[in-house]
Amino acid sequence: MSEPSPRQVLYALVAAGFLAVVAILIVGAAIAGLVPPWWSMVMAAGLVLIGIWSGLNWRETAPVLLVSIGYLVIWMIGTLILAI
Repeated sequence: MSEPSPRQVLYALVAAGFLAVVAILIVGAAIAGLVPPWWSMVMAAGLVLIGIWSGLNWRETAPVLLVSIGYLVIWMIGTLILAI
């Protein structure tokens, strides 16, 4: 394996940042009672799976960024639907 490029490291950190934001939002919505408990559990389980997958594939920057940003969008849309 070759050394990772600075761009790969940067994009991996950005993707990790998106996942950290989603984790904070999941916990915040659960504590505030905005969503049912099952939604928070499903999203937390998905976050763990995505975190493991991203950790194993962090050098593939495009899919990792796409999945992390996509999970934020999925959380946002689901939370908006369930909070109404």
